[in-house]
Amino acid sequence: MSRKKNRLFRKALASVPIHLTITTISVCASVYALAQSYPPYGPDIPLAHFDHGNRPHLTPPPPKLMCPVLSPSCQDARTAQSEWNTQLLGYDTLDGRSAYQPLVVHQGNRYIAYMAHHAGCAISRLNLNNEVNGTSLLDVTNPQHPIYLAHIPNSPSDGATCTGSLDAAGNQMVHVCGGDSLPSNSRAEENRKRGHYYMLRTNGNASGQPGVESHEIWDTTNPSSPVLLKTIDSGATNTHKDWWECYSGVAYLVGNDGTASAGSPDSAPGWQQSGSTQHMKIYNLHDPANPEYIRDFGFVGQQPTATPPAIEGLVTPPTGIHGPISAGDRIYAAYGVGGNGAIQILDRSKVLNGCKASGASANCAKSPTQSEMLAPQLGWFTLPGTSLQGGHTSFPIFGEENGKRRNLILVTSEEGGNECTAGSAPHAAWLYDVTDEANPKYIAEDPNDPARTKMDVPNGFDYKWVGIIPGNGVTDNHCGTTNCSQSGIYGASVTPQDSPTNPNNFCNQGARFGVHSSTELFYPPYYGRLAITAWFTGGLRVFDIRNPDDPRAIAYFIPEPNDTGCGPKGGPSPGPGCTMANTGRDGHTVNAIHTNNVEVDDRGLIYIADRAGTGMHIIKLTGQAAGAGAGNDNDNDHDHDNDHGHDNDHDNDHDH
Repeated sequence: MSRKKNRLFRKALASVPIHLTITTISVCASVYALAQSYPPYGPDIPLAHFDHGNRPHLTPPPPKLMCPVLSPSCQDARTAQSEWNTQLLGYDTLDGRSAYQPLVVHQGNRYIAYMAHHAGCAISRLNLNNEVNGTSLLDVTNPQHPIYLAHIPNSPSDGATCTGSLDAAGNQMVHVCGGDSLPSNSRAEENRKRGHYYMLRTNGNASGQPGVESHEIWDTTNPSSPVLLKTIDSGATNTHKDWWECYSGVAYLVGNDGTASAGSPDSAPGWQQSGSTQHMKIYNLHDPANPEYIRDFGFVGQQPTATPPAIEGLVTPPTGIHGPISAGDRIYAAYGVGGNGAIQILDRSKVLNGCKASGASANCAKSPTQSEMLAPQLGWFTLPGTSLQGGHTSFPIFGEENGKRRNLILVTSEEGGNECTAGSAPHAAWLYDVTDEANPKYIAEDPNDPARTKMDVPNGFDYKWVGIIPGNGVTDNHCGTTNCSQSGIYGASVTPQDSPTNPNNFCNQGARFGVHSSTELFYPPYYGRLAITAWFTGGLRVFDIRNPDDPRAIAYFIPEPNDTGCGPKGGPSPGPGCTMANTGRDGHTVNAIHTNNVEVDDRGLIYIADRAGTGMHIIKLTGQAAGAGAGNDNDNDHDHDNDHGHDNDHDNDHDH
């Protein structure tokens, strides 16, 4: 970025009420030190540089199949391992446990993968016990040879068993902060935390009363021998996608207080949600052993005193939150998960300090008034297809274009039905321009796509849509474009088992096909250049968003099913397959891969977790995707794990 262009951008940014620290990547800077300065580890924001590049749209190659041609002797219709501009570097079965979230932390001189699991049970390779799924810790310093260090089973208080819904229990979410990053209120606290690492995890995800769930903090300084440090918010329900700011200690916990929480000083009963019963409970965890309650918060209409009808959103009461992401002085909150979605932009300072303000109501922290709910809100919007799509992930991308500020949000909606349920819309990813926060604008629209986005994956192996018919969500005008309710939906005939029959496709894999989530870390070089997403049976999907008005598919990776790798000695031993069965449209079962979540590390490696028990895959980008991630339009098919020291199109001026 030229100094003249840099000055123009800073001048434009100066008038914006967002407290950003724009950091740089110099040629000799430490990649690790820089990575730790970005959310949620540090407060600095990398700056994306958008352009108007007219790049060709690429048709991905069809996936490989277990049986390239179906015949009486070969009837396996599943996808096999397939790579496009990607390369598999490493793999671990995770003992066949259903996995939700991967998080890789640069912990001292090692990289530790924290793999958060859904409900269920599996035999641990470490002790040969059949353990309830919890959290797996692996050393991935050498990505080609992961070392399984520990499994922390789900805490007994959750009441989890080996049977039942994958989503109803387990320890599905995880964040990690280093004690040296967390602020301290005293020298004694600083000394006590020095050199330590702390893992925040959810414990359960069921909505039933009286509430047996919680959040837990573990000391994982020795990742081979974690120690439970503190339990927070006991008596909760629906704990889920938290966010923990290591630089401030503020943690936005997702859940709801059950009746069992009565008597707790931070219990806030009576919050109202449609769908998942989830809102934010906000704490300061700068001292993980001594949590400090701040307040409860959510979408207006969810507060205990709200009366129908809701003044915002698509339903009364508004849908529950899936998860927040904070950056700068903003909080981005996604509501609805997979239906009746809304995205909210909040002033972080007003959320955290609103109940301390002059004139705040006496019960502001636990039961705010409508005006106290609205005071921090800067903007909100729904999605194309309205009630047919939900807010799962809302990832902010701060940037500039032609020297002027341009800020975006990448949004995903979770696909929740197996084999493209009739009447449902394909769940996809969207880009919103939120430079004017009060008036979000939907960009990158494709009127020929059923989800109306250029960031979608057709269900046909030839990347053409199969079985789509016209449909509509509820009437609304807050989606940032026209005809908000318009959408394509899946019809009654989509798979080869339907009548009339169809070719084999991604909707014939037993499990879900559609997007789930995107990465949530702000690491260069991919920030603002690539949208990296998990697409369930579609595997890992990567889009080039350098021209955000015209994003394009640029890479994918589809794992191979594990049919023989979960034996009596745990995941690595031969025996039954790790990949578990899912039930499709006509009741048939398929043991197919199910990519649930995706994340990156500060080396530019990508990690995916499999919902169907297939394990953890470590992937590097190659070819055109590696080039796009490095900021050029040429193939960059060399080992770029340590090639982060160039400008990366981020601000090269260290003055703040």
